[in-house]
Amino acid sequence: MAIKISLVAPAYNEQGSIEEFVKRSDDALKKQKVNYEILIIDDASTDRTPALLENLKKKYHKLRVLRNHKNLGLTGTIWRGFNEAKGEVIVFLPSDLESDPKDDVPALLSALGKDSDMVVGWRYNQRQGIIKTIVSLFFNSLSSMLFHIKVHDLGWIKAFKKEIIYNIEPMRSDWHRFFVIFAANEGYRIREIKTRFHPRRTGESKFGKFGMKRLFGGFFDMIVIKFNLSFSKKPMFVFGSAGMLLFLLGLIGGMYLLFVKITEGAIGNRMPLMFLIALLLILGIQFFALGFIAELLVSAKQLIKK
Repeated sequence: MAIKISLVAPAYNEQGSIEEFVKRSDDALKKQKVNYEILIIDDASTDRTPALLENLKKKYHKLRVLRNHKNLGLTGTIWRGFNEAKGEVIVFLPSDLESDPKDDVPALLSALGKDSDMVVGWRYNQRQGIIKTIVSLFFNSLSSMLFHIKVHDLGWIKAFKKEIIYNIEPMRSDWHRFFVIFAANEGYRIREIKTRFHPRRTGESKFGKFGMKRLFGGFFDMIVIKFNLSFSKKPMFVFGSAGMLLFLLGLIGGMYLLFVKITEGAIGNRMPLMFLIALLLILGIQFFALGFIAELLVSAKQLIKK
């Protein structure tokens, strides 16, 4: 392969695994006989990780180290690494050795070819508790239903062409797990391969801890992303449909009041209904106006891109 490979890995307080990770990554890429770099992004670690990385740079000349001045979290750290990578192909791995570079780097690169623009790993052997299993099944089913993409592990290791990051929206907080969805939405071909999961030998996971906040946050993020991907290019479809429904309900209510007025001579105690009808008509008009404004904004955005 004549192209350059960038192995990108975030690190936060990984003093127990970072040396072994760099060694295995370097060995794996050397065997591929490619031009490569190992890019570690230190997310403002507070342990010995920064010092260890500085020493490792003297031994591994292909190693580059970036350090965040403040903790950006996984999404911000990953996105910085993707943009700073110099290779045409990016391999993303965690630096905690839950993924073994010796096995996974050649597997990902060999699967990345003419029929795929991104290869995603699937932790098929990972053992989780019943709650995590149910939640994972729920999110995988929901993503398949909403985005028509069948991937078992959206947030795991991957290899992809760097051009992808230039054609999708920048990742917001905790949106790294939807990177595959954004790529698929732009027409990039996704392939999935089985990879082994290795339990951590030292420390504990710093990124993606499970909890109710993450559960609800992930659900609402998925809904927001669905809205952005499906309706951002045709906002009138959303706002116009809502406006038409509200206006139609108000019109039906108004016709009913008119019928009552004609048949009974007065609307009697139906004043609350009259106020509701007026509200529905006003909201309907406002939603139509929002739709037009949103269409203008989308058109302006497309002109700016050109």
